[in-house]
Amino acid sequence: MAEFFDNPEQLIEKAKNSKTFKMVSYAVGAIAVLVISWFLYQQFVFKPANEKSKTAYWRAMVYLENDEPDNALAEFERVAKKYDGKVGGEISQYMAGRLYMDKGEFKKALKLLEKAKLNDLYLGTMVIGLQGHCHVELGDFKKAVKLYEKAAKRKANEFTTPMYLMKAALIHEMKLNNFEDAVEIYKSIEMDYYEYFKTNNVEKYLERVVNKVK
Repeated sequence: MAEFFDNPEQLIEKAKNSKTFKMVSYAVGAIAVLVISWFLYQQFVFKPANEKSKTAYWRAMVYLENDEPDNALAEFERVAKKYDGKVGGEISQYMAGRLYMDKGEFKKALKLLEKAKLNDLYLGTMVIGLQGHCHVELGDFKKAVKLYEKAAKRKANEFTTPMYLMKAALIHEMKLNNFEDAVEIYKSIEMDYYEYFKTNNVEKYLERVVNKVK
């Protein structure tokens, strides 16, 4: 410590000439370059492309409005590939998956829906729920109920949460014979989403499954 106060310039010069100091300097410099490169990419590449992607699927929507689902599907898939990772690309992937479901091609639909990454409150939840529906159609009820429950837990709200809880309860009751689990879910809908419970006559489902519990 005394040496530093006596001759700080000499110590600094020694540090600069040391291999450790040089390696640390290079590492810090490399990190700085990566950070700057990432910032430039976000500002001048990703963000403009992301904004452009939001309107890239308009032609597919026109095809849908004109009742041309095959043309719409082809266009959605084109946009999904071109803008993969961007908002418009992810929405297009979701829509393409949904159209494959309408065609009864659930394996193709599932492949697209599993790749779609959406943060939107409803679309982000429904993309999970639709995967559950695909698994129902493919006969994998255990996987389906897990996805329905996952969808129900994601960003709780009055619309998608009770809807997917209901779907999960029906699979537990009708396909897996998990009657106690079904009762628990029906009761949770009654307690937390009474308007849905009343409007969709969930009470009759609850009464029915209660009689099945031994």
